[in-house]
Amino acid sequence: MSIKKTPLGKNSDIPLKYDPSVLTPLSRLDSRTKAGLEEFTSQFEGRDYWTSYETSWLNEKGIPRNKILNLSYSSQSQFFIESKSLKLYLYSLNNKEFRSAEEVQAQIKEDLENSLKTEVTVELENKPRKIEETFTSIDSEDLDKIDSHPLSLSIEPEEEADVAEELSTSLFRSLCPVTSQPDWATIYIRYKGNKINHKSLLKYLLSYRNHQGFHEECVERIFSDILQRIRIDELFVRANFLRRGGIEINPVRVTPGNFPEIIREIRQ
Repeated sequence: MSIKKTPLGKNSDIPLKYDPSVLTPLSRLDSRTKAGLEEFTSQFEGRDYWTSYETSWLNEKGIPRNKILNLSYSSQSQFFIESKSLKLYLYSLNNKEFRSAEEVQAQIKEDLENSLKTEVTVELENKPRKIEETFTSIDSEDLDKIDSHPLSLSIEPEEEADVAEELSTSLFRSLCPVTSQPDWATIYIRYKGNKINHKSLLKYLLSYRNHQGFHEECVERIFSDILQRIRIDELFVRANFLRRGGIEINPVRVTPGNFPEIIREIRQ
């Protein structure tokens, strides 16, 4: 479906009754072709991780029940879900009665798989997931003055010797391609290969500040740009975007055969 036909960026009534028809799948191929990324899809695999902090329904007595919803699906799927349509769909569950949380979980899984035409992992939990992992922040790198923020390929190698590093920045910002609202994220990069110059990497990531792109497209562009500029044997790129409308999206892309367990950072 064309992004122009989705509810994103438009006034929408909150569904008062259960309505899976509001779920809107978007074509990955169309998105990647528009971004010029279609030729790089064989270079990565991954998953898109979504967390909804506002998932609620009614039990058989009409009493509200609330859980945190975690769902994910493969980056190789034909479609990805449009975020506002997912929010409206979850709102449509608010007044529907279910016998158990397991029944809710099964219903969400069925509806999403029917919409996306792929397997979807769905879990309802009481608390956010938090897995500790140490990445070295590059936020304090001393950069020259940046007068503007055009998207630039400033990534440079520092030395030929192979290294293994885990780097992060919490200064990343991009813009929604429809509403132009800012999307803030922490970017995590784990790699083995020629050492990346940290200043050049930070400057590159900051150049997304006024770039309009979906979360998934930004991560895939970062991944492909690093592979094009640096000799890399293994690469992992993850973006933990701050939640908007109670939903956060955390895409992960890795070199084939190197898929790690998902790691989430809690940023309130």
